[in-house]
Amino acid sequence: MRRLLLSREGGGTVLMAASTAVALGVVPSILEQWTKRQWVLVVVFASALVLVLAGWVLQRPRGLGVVVSLYPADRTQASRVVALKNASRTAHSATLVIDRAVLWPGERSVQGRSDVADFVARLIDAQIEELRAASRADLEVALYVLAHLQDGFLLGRRLAADAQLSLAVMHLSQRVGRSVVPGVDLGSSLRAALTPQQRAQVTGLLAAPTRGHPQLVEIPAAAGQQRHRIALIVRLASAGSMVDDAHHVAVTGQDSYGPGHHTGYRLPPAGPGGTDGPCGAYLVIDNSNAYLPDDSSVYAAVTTYVWECWQAARQEWAQRLGGATAVEGLLFFHGPLPIAVALGWLTARDRISLVHHDLRLAQGTVPPSAAGS
Repeated sequence: MRRLLLSREGGGTVLMAASTAVALGVVPSILEQWTKRQWVLVVVFASALVLVLAGWVLQRPRGLGVVVSLYPADRTQASRVVALKNASRTAHSATLVIDRAVLWPGERSVQGRSDVADFVARLIDAQIEELRAASRADLEVALYVLAHLQDGFLLGRRLAADAQLSLAVMHLSQRVGRSVVPGVDLGSSLRAALTPQQRAQVTGLLAAPTRGHPQLVEIPAAAGQQRHRIALIVRLASAGSMVDDAHHVAVTGQDSYGPGHHTGYRLPPAGPGGTDGPCGAYLVIDNSNAYLPDDSSVYAAVTTYVWECWQAARQEWAQRLGGATAVEGLLFFHGPLPIAVALGWLTARDRISLVHHDLRLAQGTVPPSAAGS
């Protein structure tokens, strides 16, 4: 009973009950024995109504928080997972925790990346349906994701198949003491054209060569070239040689500069029986600042901008190829995880994949043959 009364919902219920009694006249009847001033009764009545509304706000459902950690067991990630759990439990009535380290103990899981994303999405779907059936109302869902960018991208693609009325991706900021701030809301507004103010805001964050409409650059013909592929290189956070490394992979089809100088990127296979090779063209979107500001409106505008650039580049390249070949995209991305999730959500029906970057390969701490997925 003590725990119930001290909870948000219990406190709200008690507040509503007591305040309703005041508003209905129990306490005013007592006050009449003390004073005949009408304004005192009016003030008490108005205050009671305000408290009833406050109690209703406290006890009403506050949606579902889903904490998703797709990293293996790692002490360096433990504090981040705890921060996400605490933020979700503070903000929501219910919290679902999906921790890869618990579901699949050990360094690797037997499932592939897409299988893990599908499994996580199924768990989220089941929890949402259960809560919806209990409340018989729409449910606000917030995702607190901690994962590699490629895993976040795949999760976003899988969640695009679910018709959620409200799905927000939160962001664990590294700039304000690991506090959790709003990231990107996944919804139809992401597909809406940017306003002139939003476009000016986004282009103001980009490096001079990529402002306005980034140019799709054709790569000269080479042996084994994959003409149907275009590389979309997006840097939205501090990462020294990221653009140069991604450019090297896209232009040469090689994932290293030479022995001991790996870029960390792994190109997906060209197809059954195919080989890796240079892309047909590339497009660069580069952030001129070290990090984007922790502002959900900025995140949403940047996401829409990147998606617009991809759509335009795909259409342009399809016209150059004559329309006979389906254009595929390779996304070399470094930036906030919520934007990666949102880009996966936006491009769920497109032929595009995020190229995984393994920092251990780039640093030479593991041999290429030993690098896992």
